[in-house]
Amino acid sequence: MSSQTPDTANPSEQRMLPRWILKSSVSVFEEGSKEYLGLLVDCSEQGIMISTYGELSPGTRLELSMVDIPPNINGRRTGTCVAEVVWCDKLTPSLYGTGCRISSPSDMLQTMFKSYEHH
Repeated sequence: MSSQTPDTANPSEQRMLPRWILKSSVSVFEEGSKEYLGLLVDCSEQGIMISTYGELSPGTRLELSMVDIPPNINGRRTGTCVAEVVWCDKLTPSLYGTGCRISSPSDMLQTMFKSYEHH
């Protein structure tokens, strides 16, 4: 469901790991408030990009829950992590692209990311 594609659109970004472009929907929530933040756009072992409706300031620390409903699995999966906003760019008048560095990924989040890598 994803392809392993290094980000070459922005040569100023110095990623050490390739990002996997998602082909399915993964919803992102703020863990404490359960507030919906947006959709996961791509991910790597150390970072994520989220499409959000609001601007998030670089340096903001978030505790995130990510929820997907994978094919051929009965039910949904929820993974968690801590994320620090690194950048936020306005994509459209109502949509932002937000890049985050992640830490403390749950075992389930690591499993989810691995499944995106292989599809």
